[in-house]
Amino acid sequence: MIKKAYIFFIAIAFLLGCKPYSIKRTEKVNTSVSDTGSVDSSLVQIYKPYKISLDSSMNEVLNVSLVEMSTGSPEGKLGNFVSDLSLKIGNELYKEKTGNVADFVLLNNGGLRTFLPKGNITRRKIYELMPFENELVVVTLSAEKANNLFEYIAKKTVDGGTRKQGVPVSGNIKVVLNGLSPKDIFINESPFLGKEYKVITSDYLANGGDNMTFFLNPVKYEKIGIKLRDAIMHYVIDEKKAGKSLDAELDKRISYVE
Repeated sequence: MIKKAYIFFIAIAFLLGCKPYSIKRTEKVNTSVSDTGSVDSSLVQIYKPYKISLDSSMNEVLNVSLVEMSTGSPEGKLGNFVSDLSLKIGNELYKEKTGNVADFVLLNNGGLRTFLPKGNITRRKIYELMPFENELVVVTLSAEKANNLFEYIAKKTVDGGTRKQGVPVSGNIKVVLNGLSPKDIFINESPFLGKEYKVITSDYLANGGDNMTFFLNPVKYEKIGIKLRDAIMHYVIDEKKAGKSLDAELDKRISYVE
């Protein structure tokens, strides 16, 4: 009987000890972690091998650029470079999956977060250029929405504007602007027609980012299966394997009436 009573009181004590509780106050403290200072040396020994490995990978030179590339308006070397490689790699993957190809590429300068220098291009620099997890997608636009796309280009393009102004497009596009309106549009050297067009862009823009509302409610939305950053990386590495340095130029893919 004594044993049963003992067990009973133990159970009651346990249940009373399991009362719910809430956190009344928290304090946030930031601690800088480095190889020196007051950080526990055992902690340094844990993360240091990973840091060395990461630094080695990020500092690897993937290729060499013959020119400095930056954004611009009505066009910039960086926007031309990234749009052209997106068309090449995007269409290779898209054709592999569907047997089709997209008509052109449209991106935005605001998504390209830094420039590419003349000289060594490291993996770190590609991550700085495209830190987001944006994926390349193919959006099929109706004739009306395709027309809205080129009207957007005309309004967003500013001669000599800031780094975020202007709209990068692939080199198979030629747009001649008359003020804030498109005057002549050519796609693969053919005049722009009132029909559906397939556009490679990022999933961020396809969801209406940067006020690109013409991408919303498309005829079709298809994932390609590659992040924009990875597409840039693959192209840079593939060019190096082919013995080619990186290059880009201004070719008047978007221009004004002279």
